[in-house]
Order: sequence, then structure tokens, then C-alpha cells
Amino acid sequence: MSTTRPQSRTDSTLSVGSSTSTSESPKEAGGTGGAYQQKSALEQNAVFGEKRTRMLQLLRQTDEVLADVASLNGSGSGSGGSGSGSGSGSSGGIRVPPRTPTQTLTVLAVPAAFATAGGDVEAHLLAGRLSEAADHLRRMLQRIEDTRSRVLVTGDLNGGKSTFVNALLRRHIVPDDQQPCTALFCEVVDAVQNAGTEEVHGIRDAAAYDPRDKASYTPFAVDILREVVEDNEPGYEMLKVYCHDGRPREESVLNNGIVDISLIDSPGLNIDSMKTTSLMAQQEEIDVIVFVVNAENHFTLSGKEFLQNAGKEKAYIFIVVNRFDQIRRKDRCKRDILAQIAEISPLTYAHADQLVHFVAAKQTLEKTGDAQSYKDFTRLEDNLRSFILEKRARSKLNPAKLFMANILNDLAVLCEYNHALSVSTSAEISNQLSETAPSYERMLRIQEQFLDDLERTIDETAVRANAFARDQLSNFLESVETYVEDVEWGGVLGMWQYSRDLRNAVYRLAAVRLRRCEDFAVKSSVGCVKNIETMAESCMEHPPVVDMTVVTTAFEDGSAEAGRAAAMTMFVPMELGDFFDFMDKVEVLKEYIPSVGLMVGGLFGYHSVTAGIWKNDQTMVRGKTAFMGLSLAGVGMFLYSLSDMKNVVDRKVLGKIKSHLKSVGLVDANSERIARGTRRVLRLAIWEFRNQFQRVLIDAQHKRQGLSEKRTQAESNKDEFRALGVRVDTLQRIVES
Repeated sequence: MSTTRPQSRTDSTLSVGSSTSTSESPKEAGGTGGAYQQKSALEQNAVFGEKRTRMLQLLRQTDEVLADVASLNGSGSGSGGSGSGSGSGSSGGIRVPPRTPTQTLTVLAVPAAFATAGGDVEAHLLAGRLSEAADHLRRMLQRIEDTRSRVLVTGDLNGGKSTFVNALLRRHIVPDDQQPCTALFCEVVDAVQNAGTEEVHGIRDAAAYDPRDKASYTPFAVDILREVVEDNEPGYEMLKVYCHDGRPREESVLNNGIVDISLIDSPGLNIDSMKTTSLMAQQEEIDVIVFVVNAENHFTLSGKEFLQNAGKEKAYIFIVVNRFDQIRRKDRCKRDILAQIAEISPLTYAHADQLVHFVAAKQTLEKTGDAQSYKDFTRLEDNLRSFILEKRARSKLNPAKLFMANILNDLAVLCEYNHALSVSTSAEISNQLSETAPSYERMLRIQEQFLDDLERTIDETAVRANAFARDQLSNFLESVETYVEDVEWGGVLGMWQYSRDLRNAVYRLAAVRLRRCEDFAVKSSVGCVKNIETMAESCMEHPPVVDMTVVTTAFEDGSAEAGRAAAMTMFVPMELGDFFDFMDKVEVLKEYIPSVGLMVGGLFGYHSVTAGIWKNDQTMVRGKTAFMGLSLAGVGMFLYSLSDMKNVVDRKVLGKIKSHLKSVGLVDANSERIARGTRRVLRLAIWEFRNQFQRVLIDAQHKRQGLSEKRTQAESNKDEFRALGVRVDTLQRIVES
């Protein structure tokens, strides 16, 4: 990047393309008439032409740079980010550096009130400054391309301005009178610029005036100019008078063969027109100001104020002290007026021999003066022509050089500052992208692993819950006997109650086992959601918040209770008779018939034997002993059968219950019910999570995309400002050379 060059504020003419010194005074710039004067003018014109060509090239190149800078500012290409100073902000546009004692903008400076505004306000203000600078540059370009020089003739009321203009033309053109006559601006131009036709154009809008467009003016004859000026009934803004100057080129002011000159006769200075005339004198189109002062009145307050205002823009003023023939003590008049000039315009006073002239314009116009009077006016004309030619460099080229030096300095400051800001912005954005990359990648993994295939994530948890429930319920049915050992056996007489208690115990244990399966499903669902939440917390500043109530109460709402009740009612209505059918009773009886038969047979046999004993029958004694043995055996067998009754009931009742539970689908129905409930609550919870997560992820994606675009823009700006800085530096070197 180029470094900022010091601002150039000299009032010297560009020396590009010429070795001729340009700091010469008006005296050195021209002679006092004759062949030498014409030769000097030709030499000056050649030098001016060379400098003018070079200046036009520099102006066009500077205009191109301005257009490129304006394009960068208008495209929202500011570095943004969190740069320091006034370069901070998130909006587009070129940033304006903070003001420092060594780095301050001149032409492009924004108002102090908005110096820290930043963002769009600053970019908008800078765009306005760039547009104004470009317009000013193009006006200068047009002015330098225009080979004409415009001379404003002004002065106090009734000072003889119009008479002086007529004297320069050697004919009566603009109206003059003893009373103030001119009430609007009259620009006198050589008729050659109007196809050789003498006429006056009444112009209502000077900005829209085009001599080729007859709709932009009203033409009328020169002869009625006085009437138009005095009345001005149509309300013209200015008049353009095309007329011939029949004198030879070396004597003519309007057509001297080198440069076309127009004389602008202005209204006299007064309270109403002074402001207008002052503004007119400061316009870029005015090359020379000729101030006409009445020798009898010297400088009035209005005249002094005008010269002070005009002196801010024009360093040298050509002063004509008119009606000098009316002064008796001419030396005293000269001394007093020169003293006033020294106070008002020191530079003009320093070159008073060439810039201050004491003449009698009316005598020259009417050819009534003496030889000295003619000589003085001829000397005035020679110096005026020479001053106009020399002043072209000062009035046309120097303002352009000064403006270009200032605008290029401002552009160099902007390019250097924004290049550095683009570099820091690019680095800052790269750091932001690097710092947020791990969390962003984890979010993408969560998206890919869990949320992109949401059904798979839900199914995995539901399958685990289903498998657990199936395993738990199947194991329960297979080993249900081990879970009912604590049911109290009430003996043979309480066998039926025992069977009911046994059935109810199995139901309670089945319900507990179902609840355990549901709790496992809830725990698995919570774990699934928590796992996703934990991963989200590791990569998100504000992770989504999921209401876990919908998961923890998955099997506690009405639908879950209804499902569990439905599963239980499939076997609740059964009675004990359903388990002890006729065949079961036969089997039970078959267990007890042998023992009962032995016992009964023994008792009956024992009774017969006892009866025989009384009859002393030995055989009967032996029979008695045998039947007694049978009875004892039957009793033993019966007692044994009673002792095994609990096992028989357990085996029969539990077998029936297990068969019934399998037939009504305790395992399959409840496993599927739990799996469905798991899927339902996970869909609710994870879908809610995913919706929130998607919004955060999309925001993160947009933010990273925006940062990437800003980094790309910053890299592009860095290259743009570097290239612009090189171009600006090259132009600065040429302008300052």
C-alpha cells in the first residue's frame, strides 16, 4: 500500500511537460505590446497547451479512480467486522478512518457530527462526498477542455463598468448611462461562436442554455439590448451578446487568435446583488475578475467586502480605476487607492504595475482623450490580454492540480486504511470460523446420526424396549412357580381359596413385571433424548429445551392405563372351575382312590375278624391281623396323598394360568404396546427437539455462510484497495512532480 502523501496547497501551475517557471508575476508573464507581446503570448499558449493536455489526462485518470472507489462504496464492500475506530460496524461501504493530527481527510471528510456514526450513515455520507468530488472534477475537466476564458467585470454602482466593456470593444454594445443601467448579467462573446451572427440570447435558465437549442433562449437584435436590460420584463437570468470586434487580432480582446475571451458585465454592487455577484466570482468558470472602481469615490464598503470574498478564490484581481480624467490631483488619488488595495489584496498590490490601471474608458470609447489617455488604455489592454493568457494556467490548471492533490491524498488515506481493515477483518473472520468449526461439525454429526434418520433413532430405542419386555415377560411365565412360593397353603380344606390366592398372586406379579418393562422403556427413552441433548450442549450455546414430562409420563396417562388394564382383563374373569375341569377332578380322585380303598377295606375286614375272634376262630385272628395291616397301609397312603395336595394344586393351577396367559398374548401384546408407546413419546420429544435444533443449525449455517462471504469480500477488498492504492500513488507522484 502507498503511504499518504502530504497535501499540496501551492498556487503554482503544473510544471508537467514544461521546464518554464510558473511562479512568475504578471509582469514577467507578458510585455507591453507589439511583436514581443504576440510572440510571448504564442509561447505561453504552447506551454499552456502542453500542460493542459497533461492535466486532462490526469483528471480523467483521477475520475476513473474516483468511480472505482465510489463503486466499491456503493456495492456495500466495506470490511465490516469489529475493526477499530470508525471502521467498526457490520454494514457495507468504505470505512472512513478516525481523525488524527497526521491523517485527516480534506475533500471527502464527513461532518464532525457524523464522524463516529459508522455503518450505513457513514457510507451514505461518503457516497455523497464522492459524488460531489466527481461532479467537481468533471466540471473542472469541462472547464479545462473549454478554450475560452471568462472575464467578470464588476464594481460599485455607476462606476463605469458598461462603459469600460464598450471601450474594450471600441463600440457601443452594452447599455450605459449616468444612472445605474445594467440590472442583470450580460456576457459579451465573439459572434464567431454564433456562426458570425450578431444577436442577443435572452436566457431564463443558464444551466439549460444551449446555443444549438433555440428553445433554451429567446433571440433578439443587439439594437434593442438597452430596452431589454432596463425593463427585463420576461425575467431573464442572463443575456448572451454575440458581436464582432473588427480590430486586428493583436489588438482585439474577444478574438485574439489564441484564446476566446468573453466579457461578463455585471450589475453594480448593492445590498440586493452583492451576494449574487460574489457567488458568480467564485464559480469555477470565471478565470479573471476585473474590478472597476470610480476614481472619485475610491473603494466603498461594498467594494471592499466583495474583493475580500472574491480574494478567497482568486489570488489576483485586475483593478481598473475609471474616470481618472476627472481627478485633479492624480498622484494623491493613486497613492490613496493603492493604499486601499494593499490592505484588501496584498498580492494584487505587489504586482500593481500590471494589475492596477488608471484610465478614462469613456474618452477611449468616444476618442476624445489625449495621447497619454490612449497610451494608458492600450497598456491596460495589453496587460489584460497577457494576464488572461497567464491567468489561464492559474485559473484553469492550478485549481485542478490543487483539487487533485487533495482528493488523491484523501483516496490514499482511504485505500490504506481500508486495506489494513480488510486484512484484519479477514483474519478475524478466519479465527471466528476456526473457533466455531468444532461445535458446528458436532451439530452436523448430531444431524446426521440422530435427526436425519429420526425413525431409525426411535426404532432402535423402541426395539430395545420391546426386547426387554419380551424377555422379562417370557422369563416370568417360564419360571412363574418360583415367584408364588410365598402364597400360604391353608390345607386341603382351604385348597379352593389357595387356588384363588395363587391366581391373584400371579396377576400381581405380572402387573409388577409389566410396570418394570414400562419403566425400562421410559428410562431408555429418557436416555435417548438426554444423549442427544448432551451432544447438543457440547456444541450449542443455547441448546434446545425438551419437556421431558411427555417421556416420563409415557405410560401414566389414560391411554397407558387403559392399555395395561386391557391386557389384564384378558384373564381376570376366569374362575377356579375353569382350571379344575372334570378330568382334573378325576385325576385328583385317582390319586386318592387306592389309599381310600385300602383304608375302607381294612376297616371292613377288621370288623369281620373281630367278630370271629369272639367265636374263638383262629383263622379269624390271622385275618384280623391282615386287615389291620391293610387299614394302616390305606391310612398311610391317604395321609401321603394329603401331604402332596399343595404340589398338585400348584402344578395344575399354574399350568392352566400360564397356558391362558400365553393364549391371550401377555408377552406379544404388551411388548408391542410398550414399543408403540415408546415410539409415540419419542416422536413427540425428538420432533420438538429437532425443530428447535434445525432452527439453531440453520442460523449457524447462515452465520457461517455470511462470515465466509464477508471473508471473501474482505479478501477481494484487500486486493482492490491495494491496486487502487498503487494507482493513487502513481497519480500523486505525477501531480506533485
